Amino acid sequence: MLSEDVRDRPAIAFRPAVGAPLDCWGPLPEVVGAPPARGRWVSPSPRPAPGDGTMEVHARPATAPRRGTAVLVPPWKVPRLSTMAGYVRLLAAAGYDTWTLVPPRHLGRAAPGTRSGEAFLSPDLPEVRAAVEQLVLEIRALAALAAGRSGETVVLGLSLGALAAALAATGPERVDRLALVAPPADVAAVFRETRIGRRYLAITDHSKSRPL
Repeated sequence: MLSEDVRDRPAIAFRPAVGAPLDCWGPLPEVVGAPPARGRWVSPSPRPAPGDGTMEVHARPATAPRRGTAVLVPPWKVPRLSTMAGYVRLLAAAGYDTWTLVPPRHLGRAAPGTRSGEAFLSPDLPEVRAAVEQLVLEIRALAALAAGRSGETVVLGLSLGALAAALAATGPERVDRLALVAPPADVAAVFRETRIGRRYLAITDHSKSRPL
């Protein structure tokens, strides 16, 4: 990620967003079908966005006596799903069928010519808002599908995925267990107090000093 972040990028103009609650708490549109026992599943997103109208899930069955279904939400800019393999193995060994959600605008869902997750966060705040709403709705949809199966419904989110998982867990769908790994609940504190945050601030300061 470090080598990617310091690459030159075309300037993106700042656009403010409305200061209102996220619009992702209403009734869920019907989701047709469900992830298979194993493999890739693609379905229309509950909140299609321009250029990203389908959600993508990768399923793996439990490898121990089954306890339920886990929804795994990767972090921002996940470079490949294999980086989630350790979490998938742990969940499967604990008895959970695991559904790994590819977040909006990541991996194969990224627009042509953009890197995984690059368009998820930007100075275009209405676009950021739409991406977060889409992700929360997709987690809710998977939680609803998981709750319709036998056993527990578990949601595990990592970093930015943990923030979205926390938001989704406040919806009406049943979530029996929620695990949040390093959710950026206080973004200002992340920039002030973490190495990656200070690095992004330095990159921002450097870009301000260069003419567009």
